[in-house]
Amino acid sequence: MDMPPAGERLLTIGEFSRLSQISVRMLRYYDEHGVLRPTHVDERSGYRSYSPALLRTARQVRRLRDAGLGVAELAACVPLLDDAAALRRVLERHRSRLIDESAAVAARIREVDQLITGLEETAMSVDRPVEITLRAVPARLVASLRDTIPTYADEGVLWERLMPALFSAGAALGPDASPVAVFHDEDYRDADCDVEVQIGVAAPFTPPPGADGVRCVEMPAQEVAVGVLRGPYDGVGEVMEAIGRWVAEHGYRFAGPMFNVYRVSPHDDPEPAHWVTEVCQPVAPEVAR
Repeated sequence: MDMPPAGERLLTIGEFSRLSQISVRMLRYYDEHGVLRPTHVDERSGYRSYSPALLRTARQVRRLRDAGLGVAELAACVPLLDDAAALRRVLERHRSRLIDESAAVAARIREVDQLITGLEETAMSVDRPVEITLRAVPARLVASLRDTIPTYADEGVLWERLMPALFSAGAALGPDASPVAVFHDEDYRDADCDVEVQIGVAAPFTPPPGADGVRCVEMPAQEVAVGVLRGPYDGVGEVMEAIGRWVAEHGYRFAGPMFNVYRVSPHDDPEPAHWVTEVCQPVAPEVAR
């Protein structure tokens, strides 16, 4: 440790703690992690002493700590305390991280609110089971785009690629042009999701140059178990649960990837309460053993 200037009285760690409003325990911790080094450490006793000039550093460290910077970030910031531009860059990165964290917290609060509302609704009303119907879906001609996307919630990026390519090709939409999303993953994925979007077209078309992945596809006829979700997409779990029970109880097996048909989508109506989604699971009769 550097020795204090001749004649300068150093503060004991207790005195420095009171004046800096940082506990003795935390001052020792900051010393160990290179955040706030004492001016002098007695070799025999290990007692730490601090120059009064370090009170300014301590005050800035405390403000940065109260803003949420961790000990490693504090240690990196101390040499930058007199470099406003460098410190600003650190704080702007921290601010961006806090914004991301606040958005995640807000989403969790909304989820808790929905759970509370669901409990209240259950207490006040009789539980109405989701009705599942068996439907024969005829063969259909579709414009298709399949790709891996970051999460299922990023489905919109596929539509942003498919629809401009479709119109550039001069393709006409079919009589039933409700958008469809097919989920090809065999299990649920938190990331890197295999999703295909489709929309019915009236006739075959040739994708325009540069329309990477866009195809014109003849989809075969299918038999599907269908449950209707009315409202926002976070209610889809109840519909999928009902489909799972229906398939098991009626002697069917899964026969292909699940897909959604968006009868009323956010593109049609921005109000989530008005959305109508048909959740469709291709099925086939279970073969007796």
